[in-house]
Amino acid sequence: MKAISNPFEFEAANNLKDEDIIKFYIEDHNYTRFIRSTKNIFIVGERGAGKTMTLLYNSFSIQYKISQGNKAIANFDKIGIHVPCNTPLFHKKEYLLLKEEHKKYIICEHYLVLSILFNIAKTLSEIPEIKDGLNKIDNYNIQNLQYIWGTSHDFRSEYFFNDIRTFVNKEIRETQIKINTYGNDSFYETSYSFSSLLLPFFDLLKSIPCLKDSHFLLMIDDAHDMNEYQIRTLNSWIAYRDHSIFSFKIAIARIAELDRQTSSGGSILEGHDYLTIEMGKDLYNKDSDFYKFAKDIIETRLSRIEINIPAETFFPPNNDFLKDIEVARSKARILAETKYSEPKKITEYIKKYHRAIYFRDRSPKANTPPYAGFETLVDISTGIIRNLLDPCYWMFDNIVSEDNFDISKLTEISPARQNSIIQQRSASLWTILREGLDKIIPNCSNKEGEQIYTMFDRLMILFKKRLLADISEPRAIVFTLTGEKKFPQEYEHIKKLLDISRKAQMLYTRVSSGKQLGSKTTYYVPNRMLLPDRGLDIKGQYSQVPISVKDLYQTITLDQDLPFFLENRNNDSSSHQLTLNL
Repeated sequence: MKAISNPFEFEAANNLKDEDIIKFYIEDHNYTRFIRSTKNIFIVGERGAGKTMTLLYNSFSIQYKISQGNKAIANFDKIGIHVPCNTPLFHKKEYLLLKEEHKKYIICEHYLVLSILFNIAKTLSEIPEIKDGLNKIDNYNIQNLQYIWGTSHDFRSEYFFNDIRTFVNKEIRETQIKINTYGNDSFYETSYSFSSLLLPFFDLLKSIPCLKDSHFLLMIDDAHDMNEYQIRTLNSWIAYRDHSIFSFKIAIARIAELDRQTSSGGSILEGHDYLTIEMGKDLYNKDSDFYKFAKDIIETRLSRIEINIPAETFFPPNNDFLKDIEVARSKARILAETKYSEPKKITEYIKKYHRAIYFRDRSPKANTPPYAGFETLVDISTGIIRNLLDPCYWMFDNIVSEDNFDISKLTEISPARQNSIIQQRSASLWTILREGLDKIIPNCSNKEGEQIYTMFDRLMILFKKRLLADISEPRAIVFTLTGEKKFPQEYEHIKKLLDISRKAQMLYTRVSSGKQLGSKTTYYVPNRMLLPDRGLDIKGQYSQVPISVKDLYQTITLDQDLPFFLENRNNDSSSHQLTLNL
């Protein structure tokens, strides 16, 4: 029997074949418009949000193969060069052997430009038109490049890009030998910079006929993995005023933590030196961008195994749950009509409270609610593509493992099977938290791992109390912190736990404009896959829970619940609000 490929298999984009990227990538034209512009762009998103996939898809290697597959003439207007930062070259530590700061900057820039040069050569070596164009340029241009670089390395036009890669590897080796052999005072005097290495190389490339009008998109992937000297050097390049030949597209996981200073002591400014695009998307309803994006992803993957069924049909919801939700909606309408006469307010009340009413009216002895349906899968992903594919993968694997499975008869994943897998995946996340993140995250102590478990445990208890209480925003499952300046030591401790949680993908953040002009507010979003194990509503609402730094610190250090009480405003029982101590 022919082996059945799981269409929801997911892998780090760097590990995918070019054909798989072309096959599975769902193009978002908003991202493409920014990436293929001549502006410097920061692409911000959590791990698994699709940053690397987006850069790779827009790289010239992929775009050229797409044009070949479509039997179209390749467009050399924009040349995307993917430069991954999770490579050994980016993590070389020779600069630590040097005492002087300016020498550390020089060596880090040296390695950085060599890495970019290597990736440019790697990309262009695959393109026949460029290799043919090399044979048409004056050999003087190549000799001039050798002279400017001050190297005796021989660059042959017929093997030019292979020779460039050999040159890079030789330079790396010689740098390493020089610094490692003679101790802290030694230095590699022939280090290269962006101006001395890459600008002359771009000049040569522009002499190739098909590249004479090209703009090079230098796509720096996972820039948050770079060391402080590399980041400040990169910022210095971004601050260059002339970007007619090149621009930077920089993918990072945490822009709030990325240094904006340059190596010369200046800084780069958003809107002036670069623009930012946020890959995190709202989840709230079927009309949201992420819902449509997720639907395209699932249906594209299903079509690869010849299942041409809408995502909502392949992952149907639980019918009993839908009926119970409609009963709750009717109850909410009755309550709304006793409070309001305006149709708009009645509609808003029903929308806000009907799901909370469903959870409140459930028997305390009942099993956890059923979690099924494509909309549930979208909500439970927390806006992360990898989180969307994970339960789908296990659901498909589960059904394929059955005896006498016939894929030609597969039309849906049953709600019961969906619920079972979701509960298993939720329980597995809690097991990781319970056993301690110190087992998987570097620089996380056993005590910190225990405190992180306590933090999430008490957050779920707080969310459950809210869900069952008569308050204005019962389904809020996002929180913000208050009192950071009032309790700076406590905040630093909490911040480390939050950072560890983010690295473990138990927590995500969204940054939005604050109430004060020009301020930014960080919204903390627990991975929604944690919620089913606790019987919580995975569908959020436009609201957040403010938690004081003092209260959260006491919770994680004293292993106690977060404070929760109701304040009766104007003696009106319908206006109970949640209040947290500051």
